[in-house]
Amino acid sequence: MNLVWHRGDLRLRDHPALLEALAQGPLVGLVVLDPNNLKTSPRRRAWFLENVRALREAYRERGGALWVLQGLPWEKVPEAARGLRAKAVYALRSYTPYGQYRDERTREALPVPLHLLPAPHLILPDLPRAYRVYTPFSRNFQGLDPPLPAPEALPRGPEEGEIPREDPGLPLPEPGEEAARRRLWAFLEERLSRYHLERDRLDGEGGSRLSPYFALGVLSPREAAWEALKRGSEGARKWVSELLWRDFSYHLLYHFPHMAERALDERFEALPWKEDEELFQAWYLGRTGVPLVDAAMRELHATGFLSNRARMAVAQFAVKHLLLPWRRAEEAFRHLLLDGDRAVNLQGWQWAGGLGVDAAPYFRVFNLVAQGERHDPEGTWLRRFAPEYPSYLPQDPVVDLEEARRRYLALAKALPK
Repeated sequence: MNLVWHRGDLRLRDHPALLEALAQGPLVGLVVLDPNNLKTSPRRRAWFLENVRALREAYRERGGALWVLQGLPWEKVPEAARGLRAKAVYALRSYTPYGQYRDERTREALPVPLHLLPAPHLILPDLPRAYRVYTPFSRNFQGLDPPLPAPEALPRGPEEGEIPREDPGLPLPEPGEEAARRRLWAFLEERLSRYHLERDRLDGEGGSRLSPYFALGVLSPREAAWEALKRGSEGARKWVSELLWRDFSYHLLYHFPHMAERALDERFEALPWKEDEELFQAWYLGRTGVPLVDAAMRELHATGFLSNRARMAVAQFAVKHLLLPWRRAEEAFRHLLLDGDRAVNLQGWQWAGGLGVDAAPYFRVFNLVAQGERHDPEGTWLRRFAPEYPSYLPQDPVVDLEEARRRYLALAKALPK
């Protein structure tokens, strides 16, 4: 018997560790409900648990079994290995600081070997050269191997552990790999060809809305990119470049783990960040008097989703206009997202906030009126989430946008070179 330890890969397709374990003999799947990963919002815990439930059902449909244990991985994985008399444990490699720490502690505690196979990224994050800029990083993309199929059948085995339920407080997408693939096919057929033209829509309808599935590995990004590139359109190429940005996020955190706590360009830690609780709550709850920001934060609270353009706008407003402590704002924002992937969110915030990611100049500051008018020209999205605003012009804003922009630029320009 072997163990396949699922972490951020709650799927059966395109899973090298699963297929390698199966080639070696009978197996049982394992998910550990790690308290270090479940210290988050009810919505994100519920989304994770529902996808674990869907993975268990996928195992059952193929005749297999998935164990679900609660506790610290370096205690529960060895416990499962001993209980099953497993010969080895197979998993996909993690590239985050916590993931590497968890895996090393688990390896030390295991009585059997732990085999970590490369996860099917488009570009593996652990390139020998560390890149800070996306474009040269993206040149390492040399095409894709075809995604691996799911096993048609799995060996019978014992099932262990219950999956708790949690009230998310909002409607969730349909969980599971099959639901994710249906959404992928719908996007590929209906919107992919126009993605490069509509991806910046504030309502998010120009995108795929697959990010909650990618965040938990319910859908393989390699499978998604493979299927998109088969269609060969400009929209497909642009969408795959956005999937490469996800890998760039993991690459950055792998090579520069300090960016979880500090700006990648550490000079920006010297900005006079404002510990202003009233200002923070105005931003967080969408009560700033800036229509685009307020509509975005209210949508996020209500749905757990936000378009990429809106994410950039609210992050930049928090960092550059309000000078809110960026770590607190990024973390609060991430816990509202169903797709709250730490590496991806850190990269997005540090890019939008001008904190050193990529070649984005610190002095790029969105005009939040023009952004709203350009990317929601009919005002439909604004009316849905902030109906009190007749337009994108601010109404009694918490800061004067132009004055705040000039203040930020002066402070950033004065930082030591």
